Amino acid sequence: MLTRRKLQAQIALQRFCCAFVPWWQGRAFAETKSAAIVRFIMMIALSVAPTAAPAQAQNSEDVSHRVVILNAADPYLPAFVALDRSLREAITLSEHKAPVEFYAETLDMFRFPQALLAEDVIALLRKKYHDLKVDVVVAAGSIAFDFAQRHRAELWPGAVIVFHSVPVTVLEKRGFDPRTIGVPVQLEFEQTLNLALHLWPVMRRVVIISGTAEPDKWHLSLARETLARYAGRLDIQYLIGLTLAETVAAVRALPSDTVVLYLTMFRDSTGVPLVPRDVLTRIAAVSHAPIFGMFETYLGGGIVAGSIASYRAQGWRAGELVTRVLNGEDPAVIGVQAPAKPHCIADWQQLGRWGINERLLPANCEIRFKEVTAWDRYYWQIFAALSVILAQTALIITLILNRRSLRRAQTELWDEYGRRHQAEITVAHLRARLARFSKEHSLGTMATTISHEINQPLIAIQNYAQAVKRRLQSNIDDKPKFIELVAKIEEQAERAGAITQRVRSLVGASDVRLLPVSLGPLVEEVIRMMEPETEHRGCHVTCQPASHFPTALADSLHVQLVLVNLLQNSMRSICSSERYDKRVSVGMDSINDREVQISVTDGGHGVPLDRVVDIFEPLYSGTSGGMGMGLAISQAIIHAHGGRLWYEPNPTGGAIFRFTLRRADA
Repeated sequence: MLTRRKLQAQIALQRFCCAFVPWWQGRAFAETKSAAIVRFIMMIALSVAPTAAPAQAQNSEDVSHRVVILNAADPYLPAFVALDRSLREAITLSEHKAPVEFYAETLDMFRFPQALLAEDVIALLRKKYHDLKVDVVVAAGSIAFDFAQRHRAELWPGAVIVFHSVPVTVLEKRGFDPRTIGVPVQLEFEQTLNLALHLWPVMRRVVIISGTAEPDKWHLSLARETLARYAGRLDIQYLIGLTLAETVAAVRALPSDTVVLYLTMFRDSTGVPLVPRDVLTRIAAVSHAPIFGMFETYLGGGIVAGSIASYRAQGWRAGELVTRVLNGEDPAVIGVQAPAKPHCIADWQQLGRWGINERLLPANCEIRFKEVTAWDRYYWQIFAALSVILAQTALIITLILNRRSLRRAQTELWDEYGRRHQAEITVAHLRARLARFSKEHSLGTMATTISHEINQPLIAIQNYAQAVKRRLQSNIDDKPKFIELVAKIEEQAERAGAITQRVRSLVGASDVRLLPVSLGPLVEEVIRMMEPETEHRGCHVTCQPASHFPTALADSLHVQLVLVNLLQNSMRSICSSERYDKRVSVGMDSINDREVQISVTDGGHGVPLDRVVDIFEPLYSGTSGGMGMGLAISQAIIHAHGGRLWYEPNPTGGAIFRFTLRRADA
């Protein structure tokens, strides 16, 4: 399926062929044979058009973006290296619709006159880029910007010019076409000079150093405009038109009340090409006056400080503009950006060399090459270590002073420990006896029901025994019937023995026996068991229906003992005052597929919040006359069943005690 661009190319080619054939037949070729040849060629073109146009469009879409980086100076100058690195990094790290190819070109016109090699450079570039479509030309500096503007149409037709490192004052005198954008730079000679006046108050003279190359002259003209405002305040001296050796000798002779403002020196008076930073290093080594400058690469080379624009920031911003253009953004919309603003940057080592206090620097001034001492780097760590050492020293002194008192107290503690250990043994023994007594006391409530349960098998035994006696007296010889009656007598005896044994195990300390138990009948049996006490107290115990309630693994007599304790507590609570509701409800819920829950809810006085933690402790009782063992024993029983017993306040007033048991089908 053809894209829109491919389809448009195909239609345009077909229309051209259809219009061209009649004209060519009528005017160019009158003979029939020639017209036939033309028609044959046109037919071939029409047949190729559907495939050739898409292929051409496809190839144009797959072509990489091409960016030419045009530098007017030596490409290995420190300033250009910093600018070029950040420019390429910004472009490379950004997302592009197609790959980006970089082409680096250097005019090297700082060391050589522009007119000397201009024609040859243009001819060379014309040959190199004759068959290459360049998308963006990055112009680094004013000379490269001028060259790109003059020769773009010839060398890189249709390319967008993105400039950087071009001063604002240069741009004010020029016009721009819509396909020229960039990031200018602001050179602030005045701010640098004011900074020098502030840091070196003894200054009486300003010496400006510059070379004879075109960039040197241009920077010097900007400096003269600024220094004209200080003509009456300072003695201004220019070291221009000298050789490098003469410049070094002149700087060596300067007095200490002087400040050197170093611009650039790409060539001296003899025309020898120079590197400005290397020149700065030589004059800084012999100068008796501090040196100030406005270019970032001068930092670390000898200047004290200056109002400086970051090369990395300039290159990065220019790279962002290139990325926006390559991604299809309209250059006319992007336009020329705000200039790269310089800010105060100082060299910490030079500040120390000239005895300048760094506190004199502006608040936002950046300090580089500062040697961080161990105290500066680990201030908090050293302070913390000293604090720990002092604290440990004080602690050791305190321990030494208290050592004798501790020795005396140790003997008393051992005696106290012996007495306490003996008291704990006694308390444990009494607690065990109280627990046993509590079980026996709780069984008093169950005595009537238990005796009723035992009476049933005893009465059945008596009835079966009388039946056997009557048959023996009547001389009825029915051996199978006798065996059946004796078996029933044995069965009822075993039942009575089992009831007695479970009661004994409940009173004793034997382990629980977990068997599947239907909780509904068990709860109803306990409620019936409590009927004498409920009638005596004038209260009522209800149980919610539980026809489909699952069975649980439990020891029925032990669970009954827990329910009796909880119901007794609830009845004592609601009967303590006439204003309480005289109803107690027993609820059953299935929590999940592993546990069931039984709850006892009343509307009594509840448990005070500050006593909730203590109610399950042995010997704690919330009522007068209580032993304080009921809830502790109940909790121990439920824990033995693998469940939990806890208290919750009733939202309507009163208390809710809940406990869980494991489901038999889990």
